Amino acid sequence: MQNKRSRISYKNRKLRSNPQEQWNIVENTHEPIIEKQVFDKVQKMVMVQKYNRNEKKHKFLLDGLLFCYECKHKIGVRTRKNGKLDMVCNNYRRNSKLRLCTSHGFSYDTLEKDILQYIIKLFLAIDSKKIELNIKNNRTKQDYGKMLKQKQTEINLIKDNIDKMYVDKLNGKVSEEMYERLFNKLINEVNQKEKEYNELKDKKENALQDDSKEIEKIVKEFLKLEKPAPEIMKVIINKIEIHQDKQVDIIFNFKKLNGLKGVLSKNMK
Repeated sequence: MQNKRSRISYKNRKLRSNPQEQWNIVENTHEPIIEKQVFDKVQKMVMVQKYNRNEKKHKFLLDGLLFCYECKHKIGVRTRKNGKLDMVCNNYRRNSKLRLCTSHGFSYDTLEKDILQYIIKLFLAIDSKKIELNIKNNRTKQDYGKMLKQKQTEINLIKDNIDKMYVDKLNGKVSEEMYERLFNKLINEVNQKEKEYNELKDKKENALQDDSKEIEKIVKEFLKLEKPAPEIMKVIINKIEIHQDKQVDIIFNFKKLNGLKGVLSKNMK
């Protein structure tokens, strides 16, 4: 952070604070105390806490995670006169006469209980190694990153050979006929290598991130909690989609966990 303060004048050595828009922020100039990924998650949790504290009268465990599968709007939680909690699609609530969606309403307490039981059962299976997080017979983003680096090295080497061969032609070490024949051969090799490079790049985009250790850490921390808080649920879960027929889809923040949904999943009605 630079230019936060400046002197009043060259005659006056007293410092004054500059407006924030005049600050110069240079990122990544120092070794971070904590990893950026961890820092971002903590900031997300802080924002959630601030949001809940300032705007929410009631704090629900799954607050902000519930969405309607059909119309993609948020699903709200409301308290009935009998004190029980139920859910309703916000799009339906605001536009019920237009029939843009259906209520998607059923007991929030039942949903919360079922989801907690599901996650605990899943995490216990992961913790006891009954479910392996290691990717078998599949390459990770890190694997493809190494392969891309190797492929780029091969491409650069061929291009260097083309440059050297051109210099040899200018110096009379290689005939025009030999140069054309070798040039066409090397160009075809470069084109093939670049095609392979782009294919690897596409595969990397769709590959899983090898975050097994991070998942295992979160699993252990979650299982230690007597009562999970909304903040930890938002670290684990991206969103929960409620179907009209009351089927529930949990979309986790980790792709590997999403791949395990079929192992212990059930309809939570």
